[in-house]
Amino acid sequence: MGLLVRFVLLFSLFIIRMSALNVFPEKFVLGEEHDNITLDCKTNKKSVTWKLQDSFGYMEELDSPYEKPNGTKLIVYDLREDQTGNYTCWSDEGVEDYTYLLLDKSKEPAGLNINCTAETFSCAKNLKCSWSASDYTAFRLRNMRDGGSWVSQAVDGVFYVPHSTNSFSEESERLLITGEAVSSCCYKKTENSFFLREIVKPAGPNISKCFQRKKKDTMEVEVEVKPPSTWPQPHSFFPLTHQIEYEMRDDGKVKTHQWNGPTVEVQGVVTKLRVRCRDPLVLSQWSEWTPWKNVSTRRKAYQDKEQKKQQRKKQQRKNNKEKNNREKNNRGKKQKKN
Repeated sequence: MGLLVRFVLLFSLFIIRMSALNVFPEKFVLGEEHDNITLDCKTNKKSVTWKLQDSFGYMEELDSPYEKPNGTKLIVYDLREDQTGNYTCWSDEGVEDYTYLLLDKSKEPAGLNINCTAETFSCAKNLKCSWSASDYTAFRLRNMRDGGSWVSQAVDGVFYVPHSTNSFSEESERLLITGEAVSSCCYKKTENSFFLREIVKPAGPNISKCFQRKKKDTMEVEVEVKPPSTWPQPHSFFPLTHQIEYEMRDDGKVKTHQWNGPTVEVQGVVTKLRVRCRDPLVLSQWSEWTPWKNVSTRRKAYQDKEQKKQQRKKQQRKNNKEKNNREKNNRGKKQKKN
């Protein structure tokens, strides 16, 4: 059984190395450039042989002025990038333990920025965070304020990080999002701290009504919008400010207008429009624009309604006529039989 466990461990080490650290190794040690690092082999043996895997997965036995074995320990002197990688310790029975040594570059100015947004204040939702860098192959994020677990699976480049902010009370403590990234040689850590109210970005609103009509001597468009489904309720307690962008039919100019509440009336003949929203109390980010929506006229809508009404009447008359014919035929058959 012991040999089987060692084989599985060794095989997993090869997979980790050859996959260019697409996932975080379970056991790793960090050191800055020129540091002296001591690695410890977890074993009941008194002495072991240390080896380092190169980029091709081959094992190289270590015993040099820069990697000096000492019983079950290994001292790595004057750490450089070419000394990073997967260190394994061996006994006469096989591999005993491993440690991935990485160069910590967190203090370097050129770094990684965590960008987070939230569609709502509700504690039932997640933060949408993203970060990336061409030199790193695995990433993970964690909400340190709420003691959250690491989130290492991204969906279309977005990490969904849970939080427990109470949407009905004032925030007293900032969220602290910690991010870590690794490559085959290096490690990077960064943090971002903010209040939830600073990163709220609502989802796009829903246009429930949009039509052109004539009012007295002018034409106008009446637009009604509803809050996004993710926006907290009651909506009277969590209001939204809306902005509309619309194209005029006469000259093709695009105009904008901002208002509070669910409905707005825009003067003129409009061909198409779109809407976005934001929280007016904390001046949140604007949501994404809704898709462009063509504007219909009330007359056309009325004509369509009347046309459908006439079609239903016509079909009803046809059905009644067929029913009368069937009844007439049935009466004729009964009389002939009698």
